[in-house]
Amino acid sequence: MGLFNRTKKNKKYVEIVYENIELVPLEKMICDGKEVLLDSTIEEVIKVLGEPESIYKEDGKNGWRYYYSEFCCSFDKDKKLECIEFLNGHIGKLRPYIYGVSAFDVKRKELLDVLKKHDDEIDEFNEDSYSFKNISVGVWKDSGNEDDDYWTTILIGRKDYYNY
Repeated sequence: MGLFNRTKKNKKYVEIVYENIELVPLEKMICDGKEVLLDSTIEEVIKVLGEPESIYKEDGKNGWRYYYSEFCCSFDKDKKLECIEFLNGHIGKLRPYIYGVSAFDVKRKELLDVLKKHDDEIDEFNEDSYSFKNISVGVWKDSGNEDDDYWTTILIGRKDYYNY
């Protein structure tokens, strides 16, 4: 059983909420003391996270979704983990921390200010999407999200993830 797999008990899924999720840009995700390293192989990720709930393919890459699709691992064509992404913002159950702040529980501006302290090379696609090139972190707000104060998505990637 992997870290993000739900377990069946009496024909119902037991919901597990992970409270200790830390994103370490350019390196790893730490969840309840277990580490998933960027550039890990698929087999190494399965040892920690278990099998994904769903798999999708896009542009020759594989994306693996976990925990009600709130969390995704994306693999490159060589089957190495290139990024880790959390997708449901503050309406979801998972609460990743980055640089000591909860990415989905602080206001958008506050998280931007924290990220800007660690990287000054920023691509701003619009006010709803930023990529921090040196630390390979991206934040995004879904335009369908009516709560403009919070980010919907945070991603950490390996080195040069945003240097296309």
